[in-house]
Amino acid sequence: MKKELLHLVACILVLMPLSVSHVAAQGNETRDEGELSEDSVVNIIAYFSKNDTLTYVYDYQEMSVVNEDTVSVRKLSRDISIVVTDSTENGYKLEMISTDIQADKNIKKSFFEKKFFECIKGEKVIVKLDEYGALQGISNWKELYDKAKTLLNDEANTTDKETLKGLKRMFDNTINSEQGMMGMFPELDLLFGSHGIQVKVGENNFVDSVSSEIPVTYKYIAYNDYEEDGTYAGCFTMALSETVIPKGQFAGLLARGLSNVGFGKEKKIEGSIGEFFNKELDGDVDIKGYESREYYFVGWPRKTVTIRDSGTGNNRSITARRISCTSYSLFNY
Repeated sequence: MKKELLHLVACILVLMPLSVSHVAAQGNETRDEGELSEDSVVNIIAYFSKNDTLTYVYDYQEMSVVNEDTVSVRKLSRDISIVVTDSTENGYKLEMISTDIQADKNIKKSFFEKKFFECIKGEKVIVKLDEYGALQGISNWKELYDKAKTLLNDEANTTDKETLKGLKRMFDNTINSEQGMMGMFPELDLLFGSHGIQVKVGENNFVDSVSSEIPVTYKYIAYNDYEEDGTYAGCFTMALSETVIPKGQFAGLLARGLSNVGFGKEKKIEGSIGEFFNKELDGDVDIKGYESREYYFVGWPRKTVTIRDSGTGNNRSITARRISCTSYSLFNY
């Protein structure tokens, strides 16, 4: 029970606003500062063309650390192909296909995710972006949902009732909407989560006390990259973030997160888990985030890495995601 709840903690902590997108929201203010020159800002903007074709590798890794010893490592990866099928002044339409998926058997999320991708193998995911390349949604999410529903039928006679119940809950509360379906493709945020922003070159530090009831401190670094002849070669951003949740507030915050994703009423959840966490937590919960993004000169991501390190002094959970470009063919270049 303790292990399962602690894993659930790690999942819910992902909801904490530690991403570069929240930092970038502050950077958007620079658009109104007329005195800033193009040399003093970093613009993350798409200059994609119809028929641009790229391949990526997406990697996911979970690690559990107890008393500074890594006690478990779990991995998942898949190959991704992307083609731009439409490019207009209003935005872009992409076709994305996951061509392979590999997962450790002991990774908790792999059961559902691996089965999901097996069900939609070969299916095109139609992705919508705005004119800057910012993610707008998945046009064919309903078709993907209906296709993936066969997972329940396939597993009904071979899966125990509790696991099947969990699968049904995931369908009911997780992927039965466009926003929910987008959550099945975390690579979309890695690829396009920062497009459309403008931030100051250099290092920026601030505290976000608005997006969350627990303040988050940020350090954000951004710069443009140039070739020796002065030609623009792309840009780079990096964000470091940290928030500390007092032990006494943790159960309430976790209950709110669980309630928001369909696990019951907030007060009832808090009552059932509050006593447990008051006993099990050996201190305040510290959550650290790291994110780096590298872009080609036309705005396609070269590599994105995000790391979430959360827990107390003696028990920590580390989640890392990475997407790397393995080949590209740019139609106009």
